[in-house]
Amino acid sequence: MSTSADQEISGVFTREFELEGLDKTLLFNQKEWGDVSCVIWDASLVLARYLEKRSKENPSFLKNVKTLELGAGVGCVGIVAACFGANVTVTDLPSVLPLLQLNIKENKNVWASGGGQVRATELSWGKMINELESPDLLLLADCVYYSESIIPLVETMKQISTRETEIIICQEQRDSEKQRAIWKEFMSELTKFFQFNPIPTEEQHPLFKSPDILLLRGGLLP
Repeated sequence: MSTSADQEISGVFTREFELEGLDKTLLFNQKEWGDVSCVIWDASLVLARYLEKRSKENPSFLKNVKTLELGAGVGCVGIVAACFGANVTVTDLPSVLPLLQLNIKENKNVWASGGGQVRATELSWGKMINELESPDLLLLADCVYYSESIIPLVETMKQISTRETEIIICQEQRDSEKQRAIWKEFMSELTKFFQFNPIPTEEQHPLFKSPDILLLRGGLLP
């Protein structure tokens, strides 16, 4: 691609995402190198395909649903939700926003045709949230990497959620002892305030699911 936004983001390549049943294709700009927020990770694919499958089974599932994604990265999950009619805000750190905004702009013809909306805004976990409204649906894909981010992430989830907010978390379970310990620490902190249940594999996309990728659905404790 040759847009001016590309010239500001070096080392970019594109990946196609075909929307089943809509006969449309999204194009996501990704980075050739980086640590996090640079490519579409497997957990994002699993969550995006789950939203797609659920929308195909119930076309009203995402229609006009106020949706917020934390740690959106390149924007795959949130943009897919918008394609099925959701009103989406994707959030991440300031350094990630240029790529997020590029992907929103270059896929506008697709998500707008689905009746949805999507915008990107800066959000640092653990800081006070003033301008964001509590969503109907809160999405997280592969947000748990570092021990120091656990309490800020859970605090942000508490601030932004209401009793009516449905929360869906998708996380790849990595093999290292360190990552297993971080996930255990996250779940210990999370379940002080929230309750979650695994989404059965039969409810997930038949091709985009894995025993190594957890898909959880829940919300605030009563």
